[in-house]
Amino acid sequence: MKKVRDIRNLITPDASLVDENAPLSKVAEEIIRDPKTTAVYVVDKDKKLKGVIPIEELIQYLYYEYIPEDYILYHFPLIISSNATAQDIMLPPVYVKDTDSITDAFKKMFKNRMNEVPVVDDEMHVIGDLNMLELIIAWLHSVKNAN
Repeated sequence: MKKVRDIRNLITPDASLVDENAPLSKVAEEIIRDPKTTAVYVVDKDKKLKGVIPIEELIQYLYYEYIPEDYILYHFPLIISSNATAQDIMLPPVYVKDTDSITDAFKKMFKNRMNEVPVVDDEMHVIGDLNMLELIIAWLHSVKNAN
C-alpha cells in the first residue's frame, strides 16, 4: 500500500503557515497567496503545528453577521472580535505523516471534511501539505501503471 512518502513529489512543499498570534488579516493574506490553498496551518513560535483554519472557517468568521442563525457553527468564540487571532478560530490539528498510507490520509481528510491536510515530521513541523487533487493524481498514476 502506498504511503504519503511515496507521493512526496506531489505534496505541496510550501504549505500556508501563520503564527498562532497572527491577526485574521494575515490569515486571509496567507490563504489567498496560492489559489489551490483551502486551509492555513497555525504554528507556535517553534514552528510546530497547533491547529488548522480551513477556508470555510475563515469565511464564516469574517462574514458571520450574514449567516442565518440556523447555519452558524457554534464552535466560534462566544465573542466575535475584530482583534481575533489565528488561535481564536483554529480547529484542532488534523495531519498526516510520511509513514501514513494514502488510504489513511484520505480517510482523515474525508472524516474531517478537509480538502487538504498538513504533512508533519516527528516533531510536528509542517513539511508540506497533501490535497485532494494530489490524491487524484496519485490514483491516476496507479491506474496507468496497472495497465
